[in-house]
Amino acid sequence: MVGFQRVMTVSTPAGAVLGYLADLGHSETWNPGTKACTRSDDGGPIDVGSTWQAVAVYNGRETELTYTLAGRSDSRLEFVGENSTVTATVDIVAEPTDPAPDGGSVVTYTADLRFKGLLKLAVPFLRREFERLGDEIERNLPTVLERL
Repeated sequence: MVGFQRVMTVSTPAGAVLGYLADLGHSETWNPGTKACTRSDDGGPIDVGSTWQAVAVYNGRETELTYTLAGRSDSRLEFVGENSTVTATVDIVAEPTDPAPDGGSVVTYTADLRFKGLLKLAVPFLRREFERLGDEIERNLPTVLERL
């Protein structure tokens, strides 16, 4: 498994942060590892079970994954993406920095990749690239969230 976690503080309220991030299609804007991401279910309100088709770029290679919103609460989103070679889990927690409803939030972004088959052997070589991706998300995401 390869993973990273980044913690970011923004002035945007936690509810607005989670409302925006619940639509995984927005990841094209702030995640350099996402080339394309479009909703693939029947539309309607985004909730547990909503799905997206994503084209991810990792270590110079493109791969398609089907992502599902697997969990959602007032402070947390969990997405699971899968294809024949990898299972990707993204966990996003947004908590208020103070009790005021219009206050800022602390956003914890955790991503894990579990490779399947022979790709498991490549994990030590992919760790550095995945950490770099985490660094880029940490640079990009707060700027986008501050504009909400």
